[in-house]
Amino acid sequence: MEANVSRARVSLAMVVAAALLYPLVVMAGGSPHFPSRGECAQHPRGNDKIEAVFGRFRDRAAAVQTRRRALSLGFQELDVERDGCGYAKVVLHGVPSLAVGQELTAEAAHVGLRVMLERELP
Repeated sequence: MEANVSRARVSLAMVVAAALLYPLVVMAGGSPHFPSRGECAQHPRGNDKIEAVFGRFRDRAAAVQTRRRALSLGFQELDVERDGCGYAKVVLHGVPSLAVGQELTAEAAHVGLRVMLERELP
């Protein structure tokens, strides 16, 4: 019976030690890194792959609604995806050039949509 009590104490001591040491080990590398808006949305340069972003939203339902509206206005092949910052974005991948992207943003503005050209991140 004394062996069972001793074994239980050792088990409890291991759980307590793990609970106390885990936060220290995790925080040893500093506080967690959360990407900035600049890391999630970068302006395209040179020969970057380009995407047109029709908006970023905290709520996926709002992104879906914006996608529906853009589709109804004639913009095709739009997806709703999560970006690296935890937002849902409405995006058109594969814009062939900055010139085409600028025409697209002008057309979108003409019907009341705000589109940003961004570098397609891996």
